[in-house]
Amino acid sequence: MTMITSALPPVLEDDFLAARRGDRDAFARLVRVTQAMVASVALAVTRDVQLSEDVAQETYLKAWQRLGSMQQAESFLPWLRQVTRNRAIDHVRRRRHQELALGDTDARISNAVDGGLDPDAWLQGGQQSQLLARALDAVPDDSREVLLLFYREGQSSRHVAALLGLSDGAVRKRLQRARDALQSELLAQVGEVARHSAPGLAFATLVVASLGPAEAGAATAATATAGKWALGAIGSVFAALAVVLGAVFWEVRQYVSRARNPVERRELLRHGIVYAALMASFVGVLFWSKHGAWTFTTLLAVSGVYALAIIGMGVRRARIHRRHRPQR
Repeated sequence: MTMITSALPPVLEDDFLAARRGDRDAFARLVRVTQAMVASVALAVTRDVQLSEDVAQETYLKAWQRLGSMQQAESFLPWLRQVTRNRAIDHVRRRRHQELALGDTDARISNAVDGGLDPDAWLQGGQQSQLLARALDAVPDDSREVLLLFYREGQSSRHVAALLGLSDGAVRKRLQRARDALQSELLAQVGEVARHSAPGLAFATLVVASLGPAEAGAATAATATAGKWALGAIGSVFAALAVVLGAVFWEVRQYVSRARNPVERRELLRHGIVYAALMASFVGVLFWSKHGAWTFTTLLAVSGVYALAIIGMGVRRARIHRRHRPQR
């Protein structure tokens, strides 16, 4: 296996150092840049999209707690990858010990693959996760992370190589092995699912919102002052909104830039405005829930509604892209 140094870009090195001092905005930027990598590493092991996001969130919470003990930025990405793999393996082992009746699920997967699935149906419901799991089983172990991250990072082998600590040549070889293992139609569907199931802004927002008030680690605790955590409620809301809306702008700009015609661009812009409003209101709800002393059940129910709305926005965006896809 060809490995290279997983050095962070200079701007992320600054974020790493700031996050070690307890800067949540800097940590949020680290999450947004690395979340596709972490979730892809977890998904390669678990074969389950939802479980992979749970693993990724646990990994970032542990990272926030351990940042203070990390002395070099170069160790951050390798540490993230290893912790993610270990946690994903632990989840899979626990799931295997559970007494679940999986026979019917296996049959549905087999029937869906053998019978040929319409591309639109591929993105719907549990079939997405089931078929993705079946496809990943056919891909060599060392190619799964590369394949998933390749589609989630704009099909840039160099970007994938930097995130996974591999050479560009090694990434290309593993991609070729994955392509050889899957039929072209199935490979295209896997790429579609990988893109649309990638964690977005909502994931990073939830990760940062779930961080406890404690400092990043022992080293941070020795130097941080209580004043860093004494932000007023209004200032916290505006700071969170600035992070969220900045990330929304970046995300919207990315998919609007891939628009194939002016009509698609206008639809994506309208979609982005609604998406930004949804995420801004979600931040407000999170802060209001703390002020109003909501019960866990109430917060969970409201978060569930927002999660469904965010998923719906993702499906809507996918439909816009498909509607303007060139006809062959």
